[in-house]
Amino acid sequence: MVEYVDSLMRPRMFKKFLLVLFIATLLVFPGCRKSEQQSMANVAIPSLTVGMMSAVDAAPFYVALEKGYFKEAGVDVELMLFTNGQNRQTALQTGQVDGAMTDLVALITQTAGDFKLIGTLSTDGDFPLLAKPGLQEKQAVSAGTMEISVTNYLIDKYLGPDHTVSKVYINEIPARLEAVVSGRLDVGIFPEPFASIGALRGLEKLFYPGIPSESLNIIAFTEKAAKEKSEALKRFHSAYAKAVKAIKEDESLAREALMKYIPNLPSEIRDSIHLPDFQAPRLPSTSFMQKIMAWTESVTNQRYEFSPAGMLDARFIEGL
Repeated sequence: MVEYVDSLMRPRMFKKFLLVLFIATLLVFPGCRKSEQQSMANVAIPSLTVGMMSAVDAAPFYVALEKGYFKEAGVDVELMLFTNGQNRQTALQTGQVDGAMTDLVALITQTAGDFKLIGTLSTDGDFPLLAKPGLQEKQAVSAGTMEISVTNYLIDKYLGPDHTVSKVYINEIPARLEAVVSGRLDVGIFPEPFASIGALRGLEKLFYPGIPSESLNIIAFTEKAAKEKSEALKRFHSAYAKAVKAIKEDESLAREALMKYIPNLPSEIRDSIHLPDFQAPRLPSTSFMQKIMAWTESVTNQRYEFSPAGMLDARFIEGL
């Protein structure tokens, strides 16, 4: 009789045991999942701080920020806007930014100095001339530019073949613009979107298709960032590539980003800003770099012994 009762009780006890085990599992699993989620949240997302300049080149970066492409790529990016090259340079040297928008002439002279930068991505900008009507009828012209700068290189290419050019070096854009508006200079060179501001004041905005043959602008990072933040840099460039594709589908994204993030742009220029043909990630060719190095040597009276390859790093744009 005892054995019979015991045989009846065992299945019931086993069922109760399974029920208790199931309930316990339900109670424990959410806690484990929550702990796993907290652990994932505590994993540091790689970060970058990148200097922007007030130029159309900046548009894809701000579009990537606005559309959340940096976050999607898994990198926390802060874009810091600079209105002049000196402040940008100070930020680079003091470690306030990991990298910044710059140009090939600056990259070359920087490489020759004590604080080296590594170019990782060509960016797309525009440098129109601003002049009063009738420039093409003049043989001798005075031009406002910067001395050791891509703008000086472009003045040579734009005007050299057809004009005798007297250069006046004015670093500050507002002062250069006033010199052209007042007639003290025949022409000046300006980055977009500031060239469009000059056009509002009655100046002609002149473009020279095919000049330059490749982009003179570039994003460059410190050697420290290139070494210690390589994964963040790959993700940063991936987000840039996605933003370029988005702009190609809807260029208003670029216009809206420029108007939002570059301060003091008059609303009237929104639709007159000349946008470049933003390109997929790439770097300048060796032959183009050699041409820019030779021109820079002629201006600085220095001989640069390093090779173009030593200034560039294509790892971060491979496959994009």
